[in-house]
Amino acid sequence: MVAISTDDLSGASQIATRLGIPFPILYDPSTAVPSAYGVFDLLRDGLAAPATFVIDQGGDVRWRYVGRYKGDRPSSGEVIRQLQRLQAYPPEPNTHRTRVRHAASGSVI
Repeated sequence: MVAISTDDLSGASQIATRLGIPFPILYDPSTAVPSAYGVFDLLRDGLAAPATFVIDQGGDVRWRYVGRYKGDRPSSGEVIRQLQRLQAYPPEPNTHRTRVRHAASGSVI
């Protein structure tokens, strides 16, 4: 699990420390990752919309939640329920799922 922030990393790190977030926060000042996932400037505010993606080991997006306003995020309970559902029902072989390709490198992100 990682978080990606387009904000100044020092501010994000302070929040992570205060909240005790046990996973890394990556800094993306270029907005390449939120742009690739279609959530940058989605709310027409020049920021990445709050979004949660569950991505499997093959790089496929298995579940997503994209907020409709700045504070709109799924509860931790909802994320856990989705992870349990995905674990109980693995994808069928050759099922098309969403992959996001990084525009500059061509690699799947």
